[in-house]
Amino acid sequence: MSKRIDILDGLRVVAILMVILYHYYSRYFGIHYSYSVNTKNVFHFGYLGVELFFIISGFVITLTLDKSKDIFDFLKKRIIRLWPAMFLCSLLTFVFVISFDHQLLFPGSHDFKNLLISNTFISPSLINWIFNTQFSYTDGAYWSLWVEISFYFIVSVLYFISKKNLMRNYGLAAMFFVIVHFLFISGTGKLVVTKILSEDQYDVIRKFVTIFNIMEMGLWFYIGMQLLEMFRYRKIKNLLLFSAFFIVQTLLLGMGKETLLFCFFVYIILIMFIYSPHYLRFLENPVISRLGICSYSVYLIHENIGVIIINKLSPYLVGFNWIVGVALLIICFIFGIYCYKYWENPISKKIKTLIFK
Repeated sequence: MSKRIDILDGLRVVAILMVILYHYYSRYFGIHYSYSVNTKNVFHFGYLGVELFFIISGFVITLTLDKSKDIFDFLKKRIIRLWPAMFLCSLLTFVFVISFDHQLLFPGSHDFKNLLISNTFISPSLINWIFNTQFSYTDGAYWSLWVEISFYFIVSVLYFISKKNLMRNYGLAAMFFVIVHFLFISGTGKLVVTKILSEDQYDVIRKFVTIFNIMEMGLWFYIGMQLLEMFRYRKIKNLLLFSAFFIVQTLLLGMGKETLLFCFFVYIILIMFIYSPHYLRFLENPVISRLGICSYSVYLIHENIGVIIINKLSPYLVGFNWIVGVALLIICFIFGIYCYKYWENPISKKIKTLIFK
């Protein structure tokens, strides 16, 4: 299947809008900006847009695995796809921050070493743990790329070990990850584990689990993989697995009423995508699909630059500074369209030609 699935591109737009609204109106509320109304709680659940991206990634990556000859071929293709936008967006963020972040809202973004580390896609926390350094991301949004890369590695290894048993094997791995994460992150888990391990042993493993956050997020990708199975075969078994794991991940997010309602809404949208896609035809609009295609660079560029601009312009727009976030959202999408068309896509193709010729 080579044709893009337009509804998925539309869902990418939903996901990136959630993340941007969270960063511009909730995450830094009362810290780097404030508004005349309390937008913190209204847009708080926008952070779950990243989880929606993980579901989409689980669907799409599983769909494309058979286009690669082996693990290294697959990983090379994924890095080639991700790196051009990362290079440009991280460089622009670095230059913007050192030029305009005079209040040091994001001090880690001023360090050139962090720019280099960010372009490796490796978690700075892992490097800090091994070498006792103090690296961080150039932009906080980059944390999810480490999760993505971890998923690519695990799913490709399992796929090329046994294509037939990929769903079973990754499902078992994801469940194992969730159990380990619970045991070493939650207070309840600690009470159980410290009866077997010493405090020092517990702390070391807990640090490992914290750094390799695929253990926390891995099940979202599996939900996307089961969504693909539903898309392909419409089997009740896959619907039940999809539903069961979606419920598990929702409960792990917390039992808050708003969280449950929001996740239920996302669940219904994904079920409609499989069984009643005509209700989501508006997501196939060419403009929306185009925005979805360029959502990666929008994700990479929006956070630190946007928050600094909101912080700087807010004193001049008292009571109306909320409009800055709306304007930035539009600007980010315009940037994303041009970035994909004139940089991200052509550079990826050139690198691929050089490497695979």
